[in-house]
Amino acid sequence: MLKSTFIAILLLIGATAMAETETRTVAVNGTGFSEVKPDRAILNMSINARQPSLAAAQSEAAKVTAKVLALTDKLKIDRKYVDTTGASVRPDYRWNREREEQELRGYIAERQMRVEIRDLEQLGEVIEGAVKAGVNQVSPPQLDSGKRRETYRKALAKAATDARENAAQLATSLDMKLGPVMQINAGANMPPPTPMPRMMRADAAMAESAPETYNPGQLSFQANISAVFELIAE
Repeated sequence: MLKSTFIAILLLIGATAMAETETRTVAVNGTGFSEVKPDRAILNMSINARQPSLAAAQSEAAKVTAKVLALTDKLKIDRKYVDTTGASVRPDYRWNREREEQELRGYIAERQMRVEIRDLEQLGEVIEGAVKAGVNQVSPPQLDSGKRRETYRKALAKAATDARENAAQLATSLDMKLGPVMQINAGANMPPPTPMPRMMRADAAMAESAPETYNPGQLSFQANISAVFELIAE
């Protein structure tokens, strides 16, 4: 009986010691934002030339491509920022209802062009000039900045501050003190370049618009983190 009582006391003491040394934590999230003015853009364009013969379709696509290259040369855009190597050709069929069969009506030659613009003052001029040269598909420019990594890190720092403030608020509400950070997860990597929030159409109305109307605005970076802090009893 005495032995059993002694063992029970030891177990009670051990449980109390474990409870006193158990680490209490709080897990929180943090969000931070930072903006920067874009200083470059990637413009993807293409020409689809439809002609009765394969040679004519390829010739038309090549002529438009040459005009775009002449335009970028005129604007002193280095050729290393201009890629016109994407090309494809396919037959152009249509369904003949009378014969109930496909019939060949010609060929479609496509050329893809990618231009990296390092001076955003030229963005509108490149788009307008390309459309006038015969480009019939223009994707929204992808805006970017040479300060992308630096700006994202600012957002990351703000996210860390936000997480600590959230943890501190919870600790105060629970009559606890906030201890050191025990774990932190920065989540995903930097976001990709941002498409310009305006769809570009290769039509006559667009070709008549002024290049100065292309305003890139600001690039916004968001960082999200999760963190675990220790809680210390008052």
